[in-house]
Amino acid sequence: MPSLRAENSPLLGTQFIGHEDVQTRQGRTITNNNERRKHMLWTLFLSAAVVCLLKIQRNGPISSLRTEEHDELAGTGSAESLQSSLRDGRKSAKSPYTKVQTLSFQIYTGGAPAFTVDKSTGKERTNHECKGLHSYGSPENSEALQCYLGLEDTAEDVERRLNIMTDAVNKAYDVSDKDDSTLKIFLAPEFYFRGVNGAFQFQTEEAEEENGGCSDICHIFKGLENIVANKRFENWLFLFGTVIASEALPKEDAFDYQFYNFTPLYKGFDPATSKRIGKNFIVPKRYVSNMDFLTPLRHLTNKSIAMELLDEKNHTDSKTLINPHASGQKRYANDIWARYKDELTTLGYNMIEYGWFFMDGISFSVEICLDHLVHRALMTYMSDVVTGSKTRIPSSANDSVEWVGIPKHQAQISLVSSAGMDATVASLALANGGHIFLQDGMEGDVTPHSTYGQDDCQPNEYEFFGGSQSVKRTAVISATDVTFEYEMNLDYKDHALYPESGTRRWKDVLEGVFSSMAYGPKLTAYDPVSITSTS
Repeated sequence: MPSLRAENSPLLGTQFIGHEDVQTRQGRTITNNNERRKHMLWTLFLSAAVVCLLKIQRNGPISSLRTEEHDELAGTGSAESLQSSLRDGRKSAKSPYTKVQTLSFQIYTGGAPAFTVDKSTGKERTNHECKGLHSYGSPENSEALQCYLGLEDTAEDVERRLNIMTDAVNKAYDVSDKDDSTLKIFLAPEFYFRGVNGAFQFQTEEAEEENGGCSDICHIFKGLENIVANKRFENWLFLFGTVIASEALPKEDAFDYQFYNFTPLYKGFDPATSKRIGKNFIVPKRYVSNMDFLTPLRHLTNKSIAMELLDEKNHTDSKTLINPHASGQKRYANDIWARYKDELTTLGYNMIEYGWFFMDGISFSVEICLDHLVHRALMTYMSDVVTGSKTRIPSSANDSVEWVGIPKHQAQISLVSSAGMDATVASLALANGGHIFLQDGMEGDVTPHSTYGQDDCQPNEYEFFGGSQSVKRTAVISATDVTFEYEMNLDYKDHALYPESGTRRWKDVLEGVFSSMAYGPKLTAYDPVSITSTS
């Protein structure tokens, strides 16, 4: 692919850095009878599973995901080169890592409650965090009034959030395994970057010029890039929660917006010895959850419950974004990513469009909250299998990116950033012995644990709970049964991000940008576990 250059980026407003993608080819053969037999059994099992699931979902939204996403799958070149790159996806280069350690950043990222209960009197009182703000609303299907927290000075808001994230990364480094053969994964929750109006807005070129050519979204990217460009993070992968963004549409209606919810994902590197190529990724969320936005006050039928919180002389609720899910928009408008995909590439960013990627020879799936519940990674995998394995996903290693096929063995590691979601058995797309790591922004005060058979609708299923979750799945095949076994990793230690013995009070640090009504921020460091082999 030739180098791409441009003058201005509507997304980031930063200078482009051109580079070329390199595609290599490798072959894979089945070398013995046992492997052929295993391959045949697995193919039969997968085919049966695909037929069963597609039959169940043929009239539902998941079926439409399969059809639409396959229509978008990119594939170019001759049949020979296609098959070569697909084989390359099945058998990637040997990874330098044998173990993985998850370092989960637990911080409450939901809306702040407009009212709280006084513990001493038991009476309801207004929450000082929401006092004077205009961003009131209710989660869909709920009458609980909340507010978005954030600063009117959005540049300062971004800076505050980046500073807290930096504190969390530094704490993670302090308690991490320093062995170079252990891949460290820093995992933050959904909604981490969300402004006072519910989203940071993409700015026009004129507005960007007034702000020195770098918008709020631009500052978020630059800040995160600066964190990971450090020799001590060469063996780290960072999933920095999600950014909620909006784009005003050129229409007369002041409330017409397009919405975006995406994860910035980075591989750390030493800038003295390595380039940034193949280190920066964007993962768009596809499905809008009923929890992603508050229904703003102007759309509520009972506004009287909030009147005591508002200064009617100066109050305006026109800035608070609409709730797209409540208005029938069930998918994020990811047009901007397709529109500026080439520009993102020249900026050194690659799109993870289908929830799959390779990093240093390790296969990953990555999902954001509801995308996990509706099996996005799994459905993409199965759709790819039954339609000829033509999907291309990025594979990054040694300062280069190539595009290969989705691995037939599925993901060695699955990542989920969420706010109100648990690891779901039916959604897993894991290799034998693979792990899923999930970090949630709503349940940080819930101790990780699992249950089996307690759901009457799914009496033979495991359920997992907790603000951070680490689960291993192993396949069991016998002459009479085919099943999966699950093991939750409970070997971890919690570290307060701002301990009481320190000089900074966590409520003071969070004030204005995150609610302190739920729980204090902490870093959960899991013991390293082995990365499953696919050879």
